[in-house]
Amino acid sequence: MTVKVKFVSETEIKEGKNLLDASKDSKVKLKDSCDGKGKCGKCLVKVVSGNLTKPSNKEVSLIGTKKIEQGYRLACQAEVIDGEVAIEVVHGA
Repeated sequence: MTVKVKFVSETEIKEGKNLLDASKDSKVKLKDSCDGKGKCGKCLVKVVSGNLTKPSNKEVSLIGTKKIEQGYRLACQAEVIDGEVAIEVVHGA
């Protein structure tokens, strides 16, 4: 039998910082083999709630509009605009 476990971590960041940098500040491990350049797609996350910048052209070409419409983003490309943001770390999506 398998069960799901949810880990929650919270940190405060400056507005405009991307989610990959925020994850590093809060000690949440996200894969990123391209140093945040939007080329590898390994830092894929799912936005649960909050305001982020519009998807970049790199995101659209790498993960596609369908996944973006489902809430998926590249952490290295998505910047926090304001308020509170909740993100789900995705493994193998």
